[in-house]
Amino acid sequence: MAKRKTTQQWEQIKHRYTKCLCYSKERGLYTTSVREIENSQDFLYRPQGYVGYVDDKILIPGTNVEIVIMTNFGYMGASYHKASISIDNRRLLDFDLSKIYVLNRCSVITFDVPLYDWDGLFDKIIDAYKLSLTNDYTNSCIAYIDEISNILDKDEIFIRGNIDNQKTVRWEGNYILTLFAGQKIQDLLKGFEVAKVSDSVLIKHTMNLCRMYISAFKSLALDYEDSRVSQLSEALQAIHSYMCKNGASTEYLKLILDKVE
Repeated sequence: MAKRKTTQQWEQIKHRYTKCLCYSKERGLYTTSVREIENSQDFLYRPQGYVGYVDDKILIPGTNVEIVIMTNFGYMGASYHKASISIDNRRLLDFDLSKIYVLNRCSVITFDVPLYDWDGLFDKIIDAYKLSLTNDYTNSCIAYIDEISNILDKDEIFIRGNIDNQKTVRWEGNYILTLFAGQKIQDLLKGFEVAKVSDSVLIKHTMNLCRMYISAFKSLALDYEDSRVSQLSEALQAIHSYMCKNGASTEYLKLILDKVE
């Protein structure tokens, strides 16, 4: 098989990334420096800078954990660097608050990092794995939910186009902020579905967020010729589905029709 081409940027910076992702029964997931010529039985994944799409699946021996490393280096704005983690076909979620204010290619379903930040990605994977062993993710999830709620109370927010872009753009006005919050709510609810979230505390907080969004939506002056109205409809559809699954279908209808006493 021909050797894969690496990006020019990677050739310039690869000396910085010497830590590899490893696993042992005694230590769990960890990182250590492993030379290319070394053959460690704990070794799982080595940093790479291949041009184009890479989708590498890692199965941790003796466990039900699957990690997928996903990269697309060398394609400017279309590039990304992320991973997904599943345990028993249940996805782990990334409640990194900084990702809320990133517009493109940032989801709770994936662990996203800036391009070539292998140390950061491995750290996220290890932290998420350790957290999954304790099921102690409630506080970070609530903080994420609360931050989305805060968007609906703000007059302006500052958005980055992608996780690599440090330049921010100011967005203001109820309409724009409600649109944006709706996108983040949809992503969160999709994440809850694939993660099979059933924690009653998290459901309670999420239901309150859904109610808050409906209230914000109803205060908007809509121009039905505006193509973005469909985005609001999609957000409401996701909220409606979530509330129905959690026994609040009648409440949803009352909120929409102003029938709440």
